[in-house]
Amino acid sequence: MRDKFGVVALISAFVLTSTACSQRLPLEEAGMAADVENLSEFSMPLDLSQFEVVSTGGGYRGVFLHLSRYPDAISYSHQSDPARITVVLRGPTGAETEEETFPGGDSLVSLVRVNRGLGQLNVTLDLAMDDPPDYSVHRMADWVMVRISNR
Repeated sequence: MRDKFGVVALISAFVLTSTACSQRLPLEEAGMAADVENLSEFSMPLDLSQFEVVSTGGGYRGVFLHLSRYPDAISYSHQSDPARITVVLRGPTGAETEEETFPGGDSLVSLVRVNRGLGQLNVTLDLAMDDPPDYSVHRMADWVMVRISNR
């Protein structure tokens, strides 16, 4: 009889302590609220928020592409006749869209074309010349800079 009482007491003590230890804390109390807010940035689709073409004193143009999130990968290429530079940004893009065309607002960068495909965002810079000049592409967090020489 004594053994049964000990077993029942042991099981009762286990059940009571295990339920007391398994309480849930609100995210704020657990110190995780900021972490959950930061995750929302990664769930945003990759998109071009804005762009700006800036002429610098050293004979260069800077085309700054501000993105809605960090891209997963970047590649780029150029074509001739007419000259153009294409930057391909990979990441979740949401819906596919038709190509959009925006004026470059510059004597060298005449148009900026943007289209979204499945998993990639293509940004094409149409240049007012036949052959593309020297250029470089620089990733800066959620910005991408295309540095173009005036030749």
